[in-house]
Amino acid sequence: MSLRAVPAPSPTRDRETLEQCWRRLAAGRPSWTLDLLDVVGPHVPVPPSGEGDVARYRDLPWPDAAALLARLPAERLLDHQNAAPSLGSLLRAAVAHPGEVELHGYLVPPNRADERLSAEGLVVYDHPELDAFRLVESDAPCTGTGCECRAFWASVQASFGLEDAGGGPQVIDPCTCRRTGRRGWWLWWT
Repeated sequence: MSLRAVPAPSPTRDRETLEQCWRRLAAGRPSWTLDLLDVVGPHVPVPPSGEGDVARYRDLPWPDAAALLARLPAERLLDHQNAAPSLGSLLRAAVAHPGEVELHGYLVPPNRADERLSAEGLVVYDHPELDAFRLVESDAPCTGTGCECRAFWASVQASFGLEDAGGGPQVIDPCTCRRTGRRGWWLWWT
């Protein structure tokens, strides 16, 4: 009987952290978003895999929204994801409504000319009055179905001071918070 040598397992490479990824992509160039990673990073479940990929964040709560408001210059707060409310308006809504509004969006990496922090939507919790609106499936057209998505958006917009939006979200879906189990509404501008 002969014994074959079993090769030792190859050492696994640790997954790159978001900060390591950002520093690598900055390649020594200045990066203003690098200074935001301590706030946004904990909400990025997976660092970007490709050179030009964005880092998506979710569940950004009011304390982190307040930190971003304190750090970002006024011109950065004007960023809009398509017709979404401005980054500043969304951050202020989260701060003004602690525990009721959380944000989701993305960071564009420093190796791209359009490096930025963007909010592409929000999650609204603990507003049972929103359950009264009749909404159809996100991929179904609202016309002729009795869908009340426009009225739903008008209620959210008025409740949270999101007047600078260029239009309503393209997606409105019921959701459940992964951390707390609370029911809410996920709004997204694609």
